[in-house]
Order: sequence, then structure tokens, then C-alpha cells
Amino acid sequence: MLLPATMRNCLTSLLLAALLPAQTPSTDVAVGVFPFLVGNMDPRITEIVTNCTTYGIDTLYVSSFRATGPLTGDLWVTDSAGDWNLAWGAVRSTGAGINLQNLITACHAANLRVVAVLKCFSDTVQPDNAAHKQYLLNVIDYFVDAWQPNGQPVYDLDGIALDYVRYVGGTNVNVANVTSFVADVRQHIGNLSLHAYLIANRYSFDGPTYNGVFNSYASTMSQLQSQFGQHWEQLAPYIDVYMPMAYTANGSIYNTYALHQAYVRKCAEYARTACTLAGHPTRRVQPTIKTYTGESETTTDLTIEASITGALLGGGNGYQSFRYQYLVTNPTWWTKMAQFAVPGCNWPRPSYTALSPRLTTTFDTTQTIDNDQSTNSLQVRFDFDGDRVFDTPWTPNATATNLARYPGQWLSTMQVKDIEGHVSTTRRRATAGSAVTLLPPFVSTTTGGQVQIQIDVGTAGAGNTYLAIASISGTAPGFVWEPGFPVPLNVDGVTTLFAGDPNGGILSNGLGTLDANGRATAVLTIPPVILQFLAGLPIYWNFLSETPAGVAKCVGDTKQMTLWP
Repeated sequence: MLLPATMRNCLTSLLLAALLPAQTPSTDVAVGVFPFLVGNMDPRITEIVTNCTTYGIDTLYVSSFRATGPLTGDLWVTDSAGDWNLAWGAVRSTGAGINLQNLITACHAANLRVVAVLKCFSDTVQPDNAAHKQYLLNVIDYFVDAWQPNGQPVYDLDGIALDYVRYVGGTNVNVANVTSFVADVRQHIGNLSLHAYLIANRYSFDGPTYNGVFNSYASTMSQLQSQFGQHWEQLAPYIDVYMPMAYTANGSIYNTYALHQAYVRKCAEYARTACTLAGHPTRRVQPTIKTYTGESETTTDLTIEASITGALLGGGNGYQSFRYQYLVTNPTWWTKMAQFAVPGCNWPRPSYTALSPRLTTTFDTTQTIDNDQSTNSLQVRFDFDGDRVFDTPWTPNATATNLARYPGQWLSTMQVKDIEGHVSTTRRRATAGSAVTLLPPFVSTTTGGQVQIQIDVGTAGAGNTYLAIASISGTAPGFVWEPGFPVPLNVDGVTTLFAGDPNGGILSNGLGTLDANGRATAVLTIPPVILQFLAGLPIYWNFLSETPAGVAKCVGDTKQMTLWP
């Protein structure tokens, strides 16, 4: 016998409720801090850290730069890097803002994470402005490519968040302009975490009736693409954290707990769907929820709870409160946030040193910690050369070594993962040192003598094969031995002469195997008198090194020796 419709509906609701994921507290809870709306927040850094640690907040999103028009914007943090270009815009022009470097230091000491928020576009400058997009990339470089003498970033950020990364009331919307810009940002920040605020206007989801009978995923996504240029699926290869702006509170559209919850839940659900359909199902989804009163709407404890539970029920990893200054004046809102937050700061804090006296760099990760897990439970992996490709698998938290391809500055990235799957990222810059020494750097063509070509790449090169190479025609333009292995030495007859007979004639031990310390010495022996016609000429020395299997590993820095009369 068929059940009456009302009973069937009731039973269906009960079954659906039983299948819903539990509304358990999240370990991915964030707060947005917007200093330009508050004033000088430097004296409030301790307050910010205390509130976050007290109420279980894991990440701070700090508004650090805001574009105000084509090729211009405001920096709302202290210029700790010291190289902000004032042609790009004013620095804390009204006195408002915060010292971002000090905030990061204080937050990291408490295991809090810090993400810089950059407002990209506005109603006066849209994503089709190529010059403005390049300007924004320069601004991003300011944040991610400023370094202290010890190799640590000036701004040791846990990520970059893009706000207004969309068309803002524009026409002739082109999705490709938004997607390609985000792809360019990804290239500039490497493996640093990239976050994006995604437009989630209620009309696209629930308009025009606003009754909780939501528009389909396809319809909603089509509207967001055609009106704002945000293609949630196309963005998935580049963005690590999706942040749908699911702002709702009592007011002109929704006035019930159920509708507030349903709307935020649908935002999280569609973000999760987009990531899954794009082949990136593990992307983090963290809806931003309304914790301020405005726009004819009033936030209450219950609208916050409805928003949080909606975010979690929709498949969100966590939630972000928007904004901090209103939480401070409404203590019960903090309490509501804490109700759905696992206590404490739950993400690992990555830290390492990179020491490179030669081409071998030693990475010491022992300072990496996690407040609620043991250090030996953590795993780390490295991108040694900043190419966004991780060179190691996940390994236990310990030291690591790498052989740089050539002397010079190298950017490395380390990620640390805890047993709950939280991944944090940090970067360091180290200078791989000289690998070639000439002792002495001269020899007399009259009396003759010997010059040692000493090769020292460090222990990471032990057992590799080397070949000493020479030239009398200089160092520029040089040649490329293998892709990624430029050699500052010109190939000429002297190069082919010694390479053809590296262990005979006047050069000995020019070809061999690096010892356990990654060292070897080739010896050039100049007989008396016979080379006097070359007096005054320089000879340039370098080397090539590969594995016994023939895989290119490193080249050195070219050194000059002189043939004296």
C-alpha cells in the first residue's frame, strides 16, 4: 500500500537527514582581517593572536593590497620589504593598516597561518586590461619575492588570496581573461597555496524566488561565468582553496534558519562539485560567512550557526568569518565560531633552514612543528628548484640534501603534512656556492708549473662522473649542455683538445669520479718555455658532472687562470 504524500515526504526527509555528514567541528577555521576598515592595527596584533588561539581559529586572511583603478592601488601593510614602488600606489596613506611581517611572526609563534588578500579588479578596471594584470603580477612578486639575508621570506606567508578576481559590474565578460590571470598568478607564486574568493550571489543560486528551491548546478555556473567571468571548473587546476562568498543574515531575502543554512550549503556543494568535475576533488572548500551587519541584513548568533552548519553539510572543509572587527564587538559570535571549531590551531607550522656552502644544499626541517601532533608524525616534501614540481615524495620529517644544477640563487619550497591531511607550505632562498677553485690561478710559461683544478660539489654529488673543460675564448655567451644546465664557457679548440684527452698530455685526472665528499682534482702541467707564445692569455676552467648512468647533474662556475711570461 502506498503511503500518503505527506508521510512519504516526511520519511524522505528523515532518510536524507540520516545520510547527511555529521556537523562535527572543523579544523579549518579562518577569520578575515581588513585593517583598512579599522585603522592602525599594529597595537592590536597580540589581541588578534589571542582571540584566534582562544576560539580555535587556524588561519588569518589579511587584506594587504587593494586595486583602486588601472595600474594603481593601496598597500595596507607596512613596507617591510623596503622596495614597494610608490608609482604603484600609496602605503598606508591614512595611517590604517598593519605591519604584516610582525603579524606573521606573532601568528607563526602561535601556530596560526597567515594569508595575504589582494583585491584585483574593480568597476573601473576589469580583467580584460592586460597592463593592469601585469601590474598585479608585479604586486604579487612584491609579496612573494622579498628575502631576508638568512634566506627567509620577508613575508613568510602561508598563501595568497585573490579577491575581486572577476568582472565587477562589467560588460563583454570573457571567462578566459579571469582564468588566464589566475594561471599567471600560479606561475608567480609556485607551490605557495593559492586561494580565491568566488562570487556566490544569491540570485544566481536561488533567484528570483529565494525559496530554497535552488537553480541547477549548470544554470548557476552559467550565470557566474556570463556575468562575472568566474569558471569554477576551469580555475580548479590553479586554486588550492575555493572560498564562495556565501554572505547571508536576517534581512530582505532570507529570514529563517533553514534558508540561511540551505543557501550556504548549496554554495559549498556546488564548489565541491566544480572541483570534482574538474578532476581535483581534494581541493579545499571554505565558504566565507557573514559576521557583520549591513546591506539591510542583521547578523545573529543563529544566522552564524546556520551558515557554519550549511558550509560543513555542503562538503566544505571549514569556514571563514567575514570580518574580524565585528567579532570583537560581538563576543557571542566568537563563541558560536568556537562551537564548530576544533580547539587550538590545528595546522602544522613548516620551518626549515637551507645551507649551501657548495652545490650541495642541506635542508634541516627539525624546527617544523604541530601543536596537536608529535613532530615525528609529520611528513615533508621538497621542490628544490622552484619549478612547481616536487622533487621528493612525502618522507618523515628530517634533514634532506640536494645537488644544485649550478652555482647561484635557488628558491626551494617545503610542504609539511600532518596525519589529518593538513598541508602547509613555506619557502627559502639559498645561494649554492662556488664549485671550482684554481690553485694557483696562474702559471709561468717560462719556468712552467702546475695548476690544480679543484672540483667540490659537496656530498650530494658523491660517485658522479666529472669532466674538466677549458676555453681561451671567454665565458659569454657560453653554451647549454643539457636543458637547464647553462655553462658560462665558450667552446673552442682548447675545449675539444682537453675534452678529447682529459687524462693524458698536459692535463691529468680531467675525467674521473667524485669522491665521497663530492670532490676531485684535475692537474694542468705546463712545461717550461714551449708555451711562451701564449703568455698573457687567460684559460677558463669549468666542469660537467653526471650520474654513472649518464644523467646530467651539475656544472660549475667558470674560473680564470692566467699564463704569465
